[in-house]
Amino acid sequence: MKHLLLTSVTIAALTAPALAQSNQSVIRDGERHLTPKDKSTQNEYANLIQNRAIEMGFFSWSVPQKSEGADHANRPRQVSDCNGHVAEYRPAHDFSSSDDWRQSNIGISKAFIYEWMAYGNAIEAQDCTCATLTADWGIAVSSFEALVKGVDNFRLYTAVPHRMRNGIKRDYDQMCDIRMTID
Repeated sequence: MKHLLLTSVTIAALTAPALAQSNQSVIRDGERHLTPKDKSTQNEYANLIQNRAIEMGFFSWSVPQKSEGADHANRPRQVSDCNGHVAEYRPAHDFSSSDDWRQSNIGISKAFIYEWMAYGNAIEAQDCTCATLTADWGIAVSSFEALVKGVDNFRLYTAVPHRMRNGIKRDYDQMCDIRMTID
């Protein structure tokens, strides 16, 4: 048991800097900018996807200027809490039970990109309701295709969209939760 505990602590200590870097961001001129992962920690295709995401503007977005003090009990916690999305959109977790890992990663990535766009729309509108927590599915799909063009390893598809989505969702949550404060 002692060896298992020591191994767990060692692994956590070794991975902590990499995890911390993946969640780092800076705010400049009212925009949050995700810090790209160090190129030396990724292969050329992961770097290609990351560079494309940066060029496409997915690594920066407007930061909410104030907390909206939304109806905490009734506000949507995530994009999938809202109705009215196109039929092709499904939340990322719906793809996790698929036996086809390639199709699962493609679906998850498209969902993350769609959700990134939806959170961005809600932040821009300063609205914590389902009215603005939507996006254009066609643009999300074409963005996904542009990000992964020429990358055959589908296991790389989800990492960058996941980081983008989690980063912007954090700002959405801060904007819409009266118990949190804006950075």
